Amino acid sequence: MYKAPLRASAGLFLIHPLTYVGSFKNFWNFKAETESHVNAKEQYDIQLIKDKFSKLRDHYGVPKYPMVLCHGLSGFDTLTLFEVPQVADANADLEEVAENVKKSGISVNYWHGIEEALTKAGASVIIARVPPFGSIDQRAERLDALLKEKCSGHEGKEPGERLKINIVGHSMGGLDARYLISKIQNEKSPYEVVSLTTIGTPHHGSECADFVMDLVSKDAALEAICPKAIPQLTTHFMKGFNKDVINDSKVSYFSYGASMPPQGVRVFRATYEIIKHEIQKRGGTHFENDGMVSVESSRWGEYLGTLSDVDHLDLINWTNRIKTTVDQLVFDKTPTFNPIALYLDIAENLSKRGF
Repeated sequence: MYKAPLRASAGLFLIHPLTYVGSFKNFWNFKAETESHVNAKEQYDIQLIKDKFSKLRDHYGVPKYPMVLCHGLSGFDTLTLFEVPQVADANADLEEVAENVKKSGISVNYWHGIEEALTKAGASVIIARVPPFGSIDQRAERLDALLKEKCSGHEGKEPGERLKINIVGHSMGGLDARYLISKIQNEKSPYEVVSLTTIGTPHHGSECADFVMDLVSKDAALEAICPKAIPQLTTHFMKGFNKDVINDSKVSYFSYGASMPPQGVRVFRATYEIIKHEIQKRGGTHFENDGMVSVESSRWGEYLGTLSDVDHLDLINWTNRIKTTVDQLVFDKTPTFNPIALYLDIAENLSKRGF
């Protein structure tokens, strides 16, 4: 039977979803699962990608227009773990937040090795930096300001012309980009978005956000520290968002989802079960997810496939090193996913399509 996590754990998850790990006893399970997380029919339905991105190729094509990497909730230049509650203030100055995080958290590069690999391959890369806990519109407005600054003087911009750009968004970063395209950019903008590729973006909301907001509504202490972003990631909010934030016919939209098995050493094991439970509670049967976003919610525009055995952090190359080591030493299992290969392939896909 499904059991909800303790209230204290929910509070930690609320402060930073990526730090929610449950208890260590949930990390490991030698007991064979009696039910596979996806059956053969579902694997076909979700366009499962098993080993396409297991190894790097010798050469990748790159797009002629710059690639803009847009981070998800809580990220900026770095992905920060174990923050203190005060940095969750969506209205705080971005520079102040960044400084507080450096002092109080454990930080790693958000796009770990990805920017370097794309640049080495010959792509022009712009790293976005927006309010980590802000609302979608706040983050999109900051993204617009950054793009105006970066694109106005970009070496690839012709005088009197708008600089064409390709946006690649992880998680909430994809929603920021959709809002930017639909509501903010215009003919006077120094940039023009020609494509958007989203990876693990909750286009139809996250059941984790539903779960958290259900707890928040019953607890004033949790409500007081709830970032503005969380309620905007619920399935209810995204229904209205999708009606209002419509696609631009001049922009090409691509998307990837991911699905992780719930057994073994998994940071997102508890949240995987939360998503599964919430989907089944409303009568759904397709609960495959990456520990934060379901496969069904990840679909937007042309769906390019579901990355197999991949969780939400794997998607930005912050792989669960413990899991990888155990797989290699105990089970003699070779990793089947290299996120750098994914982003280089995204670059090549854009190149082949003339972007």
